[in-house]
Amino acid sequence: DVLMFETEDLVLRKNEKNFVLCLLELARRAARFGMHAPTLVQMEEEIEEELRQELDLPPGDTPLPRPPRKPRDLHNLDQMVQHLVSRCTCPVQFPMIKISEGKYRVGDSDTLIFVRILREHVMVRVGGGWDTLEHYLDKHDPCRCTS
Repeated sequence: DVLMFETEDLVLRKNEKNFVLCLLELARRAARFGMHAPTLVQMEEEIEEELRQELDLPPGDTPLPRPPRKPRDLHNLDQMVQHLVSRCTCPVQFPMIKISEGKYRVGDSDTLIFVRILREHVMVRVGGGWDTLEHYLDKHDPCRCTS
């Protein structure tokens, strides 16, 4: 039900998020059959593989071979993350600590987020999808919270 959408969600732009999530899920499933996956889905697979390696788990389902995605410059990623975090105007800046390449601890909690570059945007893995780091910080950084 989470991935379903109605025609009017797309046509009347009532619930575009569900439409996009449905397309991403279709792309994830199609990738299992060897179709070329969108970059966001490929980044998800990279993150899942990193987690499997950290936890020493066996490899997941092995889809048909496809060309590997060329990762973006991760030094540039760290610079972009620091630039976005530096917009915080609090006396004590909102913490976003780099744990490893593309992995950060945010706030005062032990929450880890996975960050990647998609074109010119810094993207954060959230729940079943992706969000821009800027939007993520707007929701979680106390000096930027809009809701």
